[in-house]
Amino acid sequence: MHKLQKFFPVILIVFAVFFAVMSMVNDSQIVDEIPHVGAGYSYLVKRDMRFNPEHPPLAKDLAALPLLFMNLKDTVFSTAHWEQGLNDQWEFGRKLIYNSGNDGDAIKFFSRLPMLLFYILAAIIIFKWGTELYGDTGGMLALIIFLFSPTVMAHSRFVTTDIPALFGTLASIYTFLHYLQKPTRKGMIIAGAVFGLALLMKFSTFLLIPFLAVVALAYGLFYNHHKHGRYKNSLKTLGNAFIIFVIGFLGVVWPVYGFHIWHYPVERQLADTTALMSSQGNRLLADVVVWMADKPFIRALGQYFLGFLMVLQRSAGGNTIYFLGEVKNSGGPLYFPLVYFIKEPLAWWGLVFVALSGAAYRISRVKQSVKKIAVLIHDHFPESVMIAWIAFYWFISIRSTLNIGVRHLLPTYPFVILLVAGQIALIADWLRKHEKGFIKAFSLIIAALLGWYAYENIRVFPYYLTYFNQTVGGPSGGHEYVADSNLDWGQDLKRLSQFVERKGIPKIELDYFGWADPRFYLGDRYIWVTATSYSNSHDFLKRNRTDGWIAVSATFFQQATSSNVDHPGPLQYLWLKGYKPEAVIGNSIFVWHITR
Repeated sequence: MHKLQKFFPVILIVFAVFFAVMSMVNDSQIVDEIPHVGAGYSYLVKRDMRFNPEHPPLAKDLAALPLLFMNLKDTVFSTAHWEQGLNDQWEFGRKLIYNSGNDGDAIKFFSRLPMLLFYILAAIIIFKWGTELYGDTGGMLALIIFLFSPTVMAHSRFVTTDIPALFGTLASIYTFLHYLQKPTRKGMIIAGAVFGLALLMKFSTFLLIPFLAVVALAYGLFYNHHKHGRYKNSLKTLGNAFIIFVIGFLGVVWPVYGFHIWHYPVERQLADTTALMSSQGNRLLADVVVWMADKPFIRALGQYFLGFLMVLQRSAGGNTIYFLGEVKNSGGPLYFPLVYFIKEPLAWWGLVFVALSGAAYRISRVKQSVKKIAVLIHDHFPESVMIAWIAFYWFISIRSTLNIGVRHLLPTYPFVILLVAGQIALIADWLRKHEKGFIKAFSLIIAALLGWYAYENIRVFPYYLTYFNQTVGGPSGGHEYVADSNLDWGQDLKRLSQFVERKGIPKIELDYFGWADPRFYLGDRYIWVTATSYSNSHDFLKRNRTDGWIAVSATFFQQATSSNVDHPGPLQYLWLKGYKPEAVIGNSIFVWHITR
């Protein structure tokens, strides 16, 4: 790489981070940030993990670090939410952020900044790995695609576990493969430590255990150097993987959880665990976790597995969602494929098409038809692992009933990006060697697609969460297909308050899908309403208390104007469809002014 070109990755990362930071200035906190920020702050101040056990603590800790230097008023620790409530994380978080005399906007901004570290570190690994596998061209392509993905950038700014899970998965698989290829004691310790960190990001990373075990077995089979010792070699490799898992659990997860329950009263942990596990379907596992809750040496691991079981229970229960004109408990097998397609830029799908065409051509040239798959896996083991992870994670996701956002697919994004960028780089290399006359045209096509891709990112700024491609009408049309964290996560309450101020609206009725406190932004200029507050337009015109102003979040609006498959009932907001909104705030909050 040319000396000047060495600075390009740094410039790209700085540029992308600048856009990410600027895009969140006028955001309000999204739904999940309220409990995460409050819980993280309580962990660091009290070393007590009574809140939010259904998510590992590391991302929350990082987000809460800046708050320790903000001299926050923490009278919330004297309230019933802390002292008596069972996992009363939502009210605790709201009280700390908005109702304790603290600056909720400052808390939002500074708690989000550290989360960008996961975005930056993931970008560095993607660039490094892409360069190792496909040269400078592959590394740069992968970096650009990752950094300017609207979905990745949207979630990089939030205090949630989604981008941390992406980073943890990527880093763990990367270091694990490096260890397999160069098995040293140092490499084993690094792979184990990174694996442990991944487990502390999100409970979905637990899937790494069976996956990496299979990868170890496969590596032992495909890279056996002894003619008669293939299976023995595989078992040895699997044993080394087991040691890596032990390092992660005992050397990272256990001590980190030990820190977090240090001042968590034993009797309180036992009572909380017993209550939270009372509805757990698998009584054997639930009883084991309850038994661990008050044992001095192992109660830290008991807290980890409490969260793990809570996630399993929630995944089995599903969520009420809006999908394709219907309200239901699950989107079914079509949910993730469709949402993934409409949430990614069409330029990305153009790059995918180019990459798949090149891959199909290269595969067709493998001569050994019977052993084709084995040859490909042996010669392209890292890529085979990436494909296997994507297939495995997609299989689990499609079978899940927890269909609330494309964000749940984020742990697969780096690998798809690396594969696509790599195939394009290989096509370019082949053209340079064999078809020099076509390289300029090919380069222009790729440059045009990347330019379009970057333009889509800039065009949707600062509303990254609401990005949809042109097949569904762009960001303004996505609400007709899906809602919730694909579009409307409560992020536009502050922008609504700015609209109310700008228009001089004395009071507005509000049905808000979020946990940010409207009083913090709107003061006494709003009145809570729900879909059942008015039966029709005549009722609204007669009884509204705001001179006809009403604002409704897209999620609630779609849920109350679409047939509920699982719980049929009246479509309470259907009457609003007869009126054109006065404004749509950030693509996620509809505002009407109805006077006749």
